[in-house]
Formats: sequence, structure tokens, C-alpha cells
Amino acid sequence: MFSSTPLNVAIIGAGPSGFFTADALLRSNRPIRIELFEKRAHPFGLARYGIAPDHPNLRRITKAFERTAANPAVKLHLATEVGRAVSVEDLRTRFDAVVAAYGAEDDRTLGIPGEELPGVHSSLSFACWSNGLDEYANTPFDFSAETAVIIGNGNVALDIARLLARHPDTLRDSDIAPAALEVLLQSRVKTIHIIGRRGPAQSSFGEAELREIGELPEVNLRVDPIIAMLSATDEKEIAHYSAERARAIVGLLRQFASRPEKPDARATISFDFLRRPIGITGGERVNEVSLELCKLEGEAGNQRSVPTGALQRLPCGLLFVSIGHRGRAIAGLPFDEARGVTPTKNYRIVHGDHPIPGLYAVGWIEHGATGLIGHSRRDANEAAKVILADWDGGLLRLR
Repeated sequence: MFSSTPLNVAIIGAGPSGFFTADALLRSNRPIRIELFEKRAHPFGLARYGIAPDHPNLRRITKAFERTAANPAVKLHLATEVGRAVSVEDLRTRFDAVVAAYGAEDDRTLGIPGEELPGVHSSLSFACWSNGLDEYANTPFDFSAETAVIIGNGNVALDIARLLARHPDTLRDSDIAPAALEVLLQSRVKTIHIIGRRGPAQSSFGEAELREIGELPEVNLRVDPIIAMLSATDEKEIAHYSAERARAIVGLLRQFASRPEKPDARATISFDFLRRPIGITGGERVNEVSLELCKLEGEAGNQRSVPTGALQRLPCGLLFVSIGHRGRAIAGLPFDEARGVTPTKNYRIVHGDHPIPGLYAVGWIEHGATGLIGHSRRDANEAAKVILADWDGGLLRLR
């Protein structure tokens, strides 16, 4: 027999993980009241400001979030930062369950000299700026240099490269912030280098995202010659039954490498593998990044990038760091500083090895900044099952 007393749940974060968790709990058709606490003045998190503005279809998920927010059992608190405006202890006093779902919003840094120079930007700041978030409106992006460098081999790096390489006029019908469009209309960027520490077989590119880069008009694609001569270990790695995505990526890059150059191209995207940044130099702004060439060592599926000592100096006037994100500690919640997550066991927040009754975590703050929005939905569904099981087991205080 289910309890007839409503379960009161507080969710920290009104992004995809927060809304998916709320929706999963509501779909149980149990008596539940939910309050979401969002530190920003707008909800939806990365579904609003983390998606490239020329990918409007991916934002449609926010319509479902709006329906969840309109449910009479849901209350949304905006511009309310947990840890400042309200404490975790206060939430634990007022609610039967508290769910940390606030993502991973701190950029991982390179940790090299010169990273603080003007002209060096995080991928998150570029995404927030191009999507019109108020707190990033005055970020000093300057696209007057002809060469830009992007450190990172994931889809966010491809998003940045695509927006820099596209003719700005083609962005007029996108969701880009008008102020950002006006700045990009003055862009002089002609060459974009995408730098990765490992090889093409180990990159994190998505097949659809890479294919989209290949379909850009008026853009030349240059691919590191290594793509044509993968090592025997790489070939073994991509031959594995689970390496379908890696095989597709390598195949696409080989196609790009074989294309003739377009003489009338307005921009060039260069994929440069087996390089790691070791320093950034400049005066009033960045003007060069130093790279160390690397090689791969280890068994197939577990290769690591090892520096060779050979150096390359790459002039540039604009540099983006796109190597992922990590979570941020909130007072009152345990935090694993090394991993940048709230420690859990089966979505239950733990202190040491012991679950803390009524505290849960889901999404990137629980497992790290990996996975797409669809993964967040599955994750939230599983977390909701755990919360409901604890409710049924009498492990939550009902008010």
C-alpha cells in the first residue's frame, strides 16, 4: 500500500537532469510535491545556453520542461542559489528528499602558462555569449585575428569551429543572440585548428556532428596525415565490435583528407592530432600557443598520449579551451574535489561509504560531465526509482 501523504522533494538545478527527475517522479502517479531551485534567472540549463544556436531543433526539449513546470504539483524558484539564498540544511528541514541536479558548470582548465591572457576563452563562455545569457553579454570576444585554435576533440569543439567557419549571414535565421551575430559579422577568422592530445580513433566527436562539418559550404577541411596511416594498435581498436562510432569518425576524416581544396573557400578547419598545449604567449592578447607532439602507447582500447619532446609553435589570435567541465561544491553536500562530483552510491549521496538519508544526486554532478541530454533522461528515470523505493521502504521522513 502506497503512502497517501505527499512526498515533498526539492531539486537543486532546473536544467535537463532536474526537469527529467521531476517528470519521472510525477509520472509515478503518486502524491508528490516538487520545488526546483535554479540559481540563474532563466531555467533549462544547458538545454537553453549549452546548445549551439544553429541547432534550434535540439532546444525543443524545453517545451516538455515548460509542461512540467506548469504542473500544479511543481514550483519553480528562479534566481535562487542553493548555498547562498537558501541552505542545504534548510532544504533538508523542509523537504523529505533533496536531489542535487545542478550539473557541472566549471570549465576544466589546461593548467599551463598564459591561459589567463585576453583572447583565451572557455567553451562555456562562448556558448553562453552566443546564446545571449545576460551575465556573459560583455565578454570581450574579438574575432579580428585570422587564426583561431580550439583545444579539445569533442562535439563542443566542433560547435565552435562550425560557428566560426560559417558565413555569419547564414546565422541570421538561427537562435544566436543579436549582439553576438553583430560581432561575428565582423569576423576575420580564416583558419581554425582543432587540437587533440590523442589520435582520431580516440576522439570524442559524434558522427552526426562531424558529418555536419563536412557539409559546410565554402570551407576547406585539412586533416592531419596520421589519419591515413593509423598504427596497428589503432586499427585493432577501431575493429572492435563496440567501436562503431570510432570507425565512422575515422572513415569521415579519411574522406575529408582526400578532398581537393576549394580555391574559393572562405575558411579552413584543420584537424591536428597528437598534440598537447604546453604554453600560451602574448602581450595585450594571445598571439601563439606552444604544442608538444605526442605518441600513443598501450594496448588497444587503453592507449595513452605520451609526449615526445618535439615542439610546434602555432601563431593564433584567438584560443578556445574545450576540454570539458567539472562540478562545483555546494555547502552542505559532500564533494569529491578530485573528480568534481558529489559522491554517490546508486544515486544516494554518501559520506564515506554511508548513504545520507534523503539526499540524492543525478546527472553530471553525480557521474561527471559525460553524456547527452538523452542520457540525462535515462539517468533521471533510474534516480526517481531509487527515491520512490526509499519512500516505500520508510527511509524518508514524510511531512
